[in-house]
Amino acid sequence: MERTASRILGLILTLGIAGPALAQNEIDAYRFSRTTIGGTARSAGLANAYGALGADAASLAINPAGMGLYRNTEISFTPSLEVNSVNSLYNGTDARDVKSRFNFSNLALILNSPAEKSGSEWRSGTFGVVYDRQATHHWGRQAVGDNVATSILDDFAAQAEGTRNTDLYDAFPFSAGLAWDTYGIDPLDPSDSLGTSYVPALPAGGLVDQVITIDSRGATNNTAFFYSGNYMDKLYVGLSLGLVGYRYKHSRLHSETVGDENVDLKDLSYREDLTITGNGVDVKAGVIYRFHDRFRMGLAVQSPMWMTMNDSYNMSMNSTFRTPSAVDGRTSYSAASPDGLFTYKLASPLRAVLSAAYVAGEHGLFSVDYEYADYSTMRFRPSTRLDDSYTFTAENDLIRQIFRPVHAFRAGTEWRSNGWYFRMGWGFAPDAYKTTDIAHAQATRTYAAGIGYRTDHLSVDLGANYVQSYVNYYPYSPAIANVVREERNTTRTLLTIALRP
Repeated sequence: MERTASRILGLILTLGIAGPALAQNEIDAYRFSRTTIGGTARSAGLANAYGALGADAASLAINPAGMGLYRNTEISFTPSLEVNSVNSLYNGTDARDVKSRFNFSNLALILNSPAEKSGSEWRSGTFGVVYDRQATHHWGRQAVGDNVATSILDDFAAQAEGTRNTDLYDAFPFSAGLAWDTYGIDPLDPSDSLGTSYVPALPAGGLVDQVITIDSRGATNNTAFFYSGNYMDKLYVGLSLGLVGYRYKHSRLHSETVGDENVDLKDLSYREDLTITGNGVDVKAGVIYRFHDRFRMGLAVQSPMWMTMNDSYNMSMNSTFRTPSAVDGRTSYSAASPDGLFTYKLASPLRAVLSAAYVAGEHGLFSVDYEYADYSTMRFRPSTRLDDSYTFTAENDLIRQIFRPVHAFRAGTEWRSNGWYFRMGWGFAPDAYKTTDIAHAQATRTYAAGIGYRTDHLSVDLGANYVQSYVNYYPYSPAIANVVREERNTTRTLLTIALRP
């Protein structure tokens, strides 16, 4: 029952052509572009509604003009503990997974330089460097489906339709070709040696128990260099250049078990391994104007993150049958794809942030941020490192069709009693998929609280966020699979220690 074919040419074509269709898609673009503010414990306590407040290391990720409100040199570091849990619902069955991670949310060196001349209209300049962790990809996820009426093999059989079986592995080495090599799909007419029609090994009407396990890790980090100026304690301007680093590693195992003893197929598993690394830059510019001692507003523009990305990926498949082969007595088969490698460019959306803050004297403050980002403008482009004719036209057209602009809001308040500070905040960010798209999910909500103590030379703050987000996805073709609905909950606890020499 061995199935062999001439594969050398097919592998060459696969590495150059099949890669973009498998590893670079709208889901990758959206995952990368969904950044948040890592921030400090103080900013986290206000749900990062910090665009017009300034004088905190988190300001740089929102509006670099806020760094101009510093009056002292400061060094700060913010360790963080995050606990990520996922509750999934698939085919009527619930599942849950939890993953925790310790990291540094923010590290900052801020140098304040007062004006050399007394009475100068430019009161001070502030410059330095801030590291901010702007997304986490550490998730453990599982979906369990009992008595599912379709199989991933149905998807592979449909994909193979119209391709000669001698060409299947070369044409689909990451998917249907693996199913063919492991007898997950068979020719519709066994007597036709060059058939182009297929049936799955699971007969029509058969039921399977499915388990989809996804493990991912990595982060998006931004290390930004900035300069901000203070003009007459009224106008603050700022500019930053960020060096963006992206790491994402993903393993997905799709397992199916057939309980019906009358069906020859006993079980199968399909595994995907994907690693993405990337480096790039972004630019932020902003202004803050103090209309009154108690009221100020800010406006910032954040460029896209212009990235060069590198993907490596491979897939494998295993199957087990109840009846031994008449040829060699085997009941188990396995196949693996070649290693896929691809380099490309990716740009996230441009963002604009409008902020306002009311300062109630020495007692407290209220702050709000509005952020706009159009996710339909995300773009893939060919890498200049390779002579590659692939243009990503299909991927970019799909991005324009299914994504939309997002209007996000953050609000926070802080109140003071002697050297103690008490904070609360809330954030709301709609899902970027259009409401008509099958992947559209509920909005992300952030609930925040914090406490801190401050002296002239030292401040210690503790902040916490509880973030609810939602994801919908299909384990294989949406035409035949049921949706997996995920509720993701993140609890972040941050501690910031800041020193002012």
